[in-house]
Formats: sequence, structure tokens, C-alpha cells
Amino acid sequence: MVSNELHFTNAAEKLRISQPTLSHQIKILEREIGYPLFNRIGKKIELTKVGEIVRQEALNIRSSLQSMSSQIDALTKVEIGELRIAVLPGEITDLTSTLCIRFNQLYPNVKVFIETTDQIEVAVLENQADFGIGFHLNPNDLLQVIKLYEEEFYLISNQHSEEKRIPFSSALDDPLILFPNMHQCRKILELTSNEIGKQLEPIVETSSIQSILNLVRSGVGRSIVSRTLYEFYDTKDLFYQHIEKPSLTKKVTLIRKKNGFINFAARQYIMLLVREIEKLYFKTDKDVIDFLHDSIL
Repeated sequence: MVSNELHFTNAAEKLRISQPTLSHQIKILEREIGYPLFNRIGKKIELTKVGEIVRQEALNIRSSLQSMSSQIDALTKVEIGELRIAVLPGEITDLTSTLCIRFNQLYPNVKVFIETTDQIEVAVLENQADFGIGFHLNPNDLLQVIKLYEEEFYLISNQHSEEKRIPFSSALDDPLILFPNMHQCRKILELTSNEIGKQLEPIVETSSIQSILNLVRSGVGRSIVSRTLYEFYDTKDLFYQHIEKPSLTKKVTLIRKKNGFINFAARQYIMLLVREIEKLYFKTDKDVIDFLHDSIL
């Protein structure tokens, strides 16, 4: 204001402070910089060369602060920004990716990055992801792990059966079309088959859920897939059975840093995820949903 008015009294009036207070503040600034900011010629003043530099940098700082404030407002209102999600390979990737369609329709200016990794905890701890979705295996005091739902796995085929449930050992008797070893569903099947002393020998392995469904439709074999995939794809012409002895289930969890900041984009995505879980009637405790709403959403 002093550099604009080139008059201490006028500047003080516009700033609504006393002229001595303003003069004192200028002297403090000059003492801190080590050089005078104004040449005082009687009642008139003019900027020194140092004063011109300080004025320009002060304007730059003010502009940067305004820009920073605007960017933060935009980020928190999801006008711009990025959302990074770490997910396990397999069926959870399909769920997460499918929800991105709706999220993009709501927030087209937010870039979404889905990192498929077996190291979800590492991705979250190293700030490579805003949060992760997967099967939590390694306890860590720095992470908050929230159970989203319990995933069930179905035996699917192109033939209707009167039996709603089938023992796991019987599910392995006919030819199977399965995901490769890297998929979490396949890892669960391998572990369970080893526990009952049976070897898992699929007739076809493919990473494509559409290929699995088409092969089942054509009668090549049956498959074991998560309920998530069965619900998300067009399976009206296929039939499923619950698996028992043992049942095949896994807890799907949301993983985030304890006391970490959840930006607006992350909260909105998690809200879409919770709504989808509620819509599909997954095995989810009401207390968990209430906790998510209270602590994150």
C-alpha cells in the first residue's frame, strides 16, 4: 500500500491503522532485509532499487498464495486432482475399475490411477496410493484396516442343478476354467485344495473374465469365481452353486494410513463403493458401514 500511495499517511488511512504503526512495520522490514526500501525526501517518498525488488517479490508471493488457495479449493471440491487406488490383482480390480465409470461421470476432471499390486500395504505407506482395497494379510500399526465385506466364491456352470450347495471336493471333479496363479481367487483355491489333499488342474487358464464366462457358456467346463464378478457381469444364462465343506470366503478390506488425510475425491469414491456394497447385499456388518460414514465419509 505504501508503494502504491508513496505517502505514509494516505497508506495508513487505507489500511485503517495509525501512521506511526505503519512506519514502525516498515522499519522492521527494512531492518530484516538490511537495506532501506524508501527514499524519504521531505514529505515525499520513493521506492529504492531494493524496494522495487521487494515490492515485486511481495506481489509474487501474494499471487502464489492466491494460486495455492485456489488449487486447494479445487482439490477439495474435486474440480481437479488425482485419485490413486492400490488393488490386488483379480476380481477386486474389476470391481474397482467398474466403479471408475460412475466416478468419471461425476468428476470428469479427476484423474484416477489404479495400481494393481500384491504390495498394497507398501503402496499406501509410501503414499503411492490414497487407499488400498484387498485382502489384508500383514498387520501394521501404521495402517487402519476396515472390513468392507466378506467375499463368497461360487461354482458356476451352464447347467441348472437342484443342489444349491456343493462340497468343495466335488466342485473339482469336472473340468475347470480358472484364473492364472497370480489371481487372488486362484490362490485361495490352491490353498483350499491343498488342505483337502486334492490337486487343482484346470483345463483352461485365462486372465479374462469374459473368456471364462464364454467358455462356461459353451460347455467347456465349470469355473469358480467370486460373487463380485458373477454379479458385475451378464450371467443371466449361467447358474451358480454355493461351495461348502469348506466354504470359500475372504474378507475384503479398505486399507489406509492411520490418521491420514482423506481428500474429497477419495471420500467420494469410497462412498460409491459403500453404496455398491449395500446395493449388492454383501455380507457386511452394519457397524462397519456406520463407522465408514462417521470416520471417513
